[in-house]
Order: sequence, then structure tokens, then C-alpha cells
Amino acid sequence: MASILIVEDAFDASEAMANYLRKAGHEVKCVGNGREALAAVIMSTPGVVLLDLLLPEMDGPSFLEVVRLYLRMRSLPVVVMTGIPDSPMVERIRKLGVNSVLVKGKASLEDIRHAVEEAMHRLPS
Repeated sequence: MASILIVEDAFDASEAMANYLRKAGHEVKCVGNGREALAAVIMSTPGVVLLDLLLPEMDGPSFLEVVRLYLRMRSLPVVVMTGIPDSPMVERIRKLGVNSVLVKGKASLEDIRHAVEEAMHRLPS
């Protein structure tokens, strides 16, 4: 199906999402901060990025700002996860082009899988 990069600093959450997505047939790689994510997408562009906003070393919006500078990644599908949906960071990241924003604690693993699979089929808005 898809190659998915999960960018999440909470190991348990990252592993739960990765295991669920692998069972659905996807290839998944996990990284724990924005700098690792940047290196990963430059080396091999994934089909979809599942991105937390609050990350060590480089936050989600900063990561996406750099990624969007690369021509080949301007339309890279991105699904954002956040525990603070009313944050100014959410507005900042929406302007950079994301497919959807999911609220941690409210979105189920099935919701995440659905958002990722939907992102594969449409350009970020």
C-alpha cells in the first residue's frame, strides 16, 4: 500500500500506530524528532507523513516549512496529530498544506488509518 513516516516523540503512541498501519499492509518507519524526520524524507520521500506538532529539536511546523522548500515534496501528503487543536501552530501548519488534522486522544487508530489512506489520494489543502 503506502510508505508512511510517523514523526512522534511518544514511543508508545508511535509503536501503536506503526503496528496498526503495518497490519493494514503499509510500510512504516518511525522517528522521534523533527531533525530525524527531515533526514528521513530527504533520503527517501514517503507516501505520507503522519506528523506530531510538538517535537524535540525541530517542531512539526518548522519541519514542514523546510520540507515544502523541496520541489519534489511540495505536495507530500501530511496528516497532523496534535493534543492542542486550538493552538496557533495548527493555523501555521494548515497554511503549509496538510491533508488533515487529528486530535490526539480523540482519534482512534482506525481514524488515523483512514486519514492516512485518504491523504494518499488527494493533494494537501
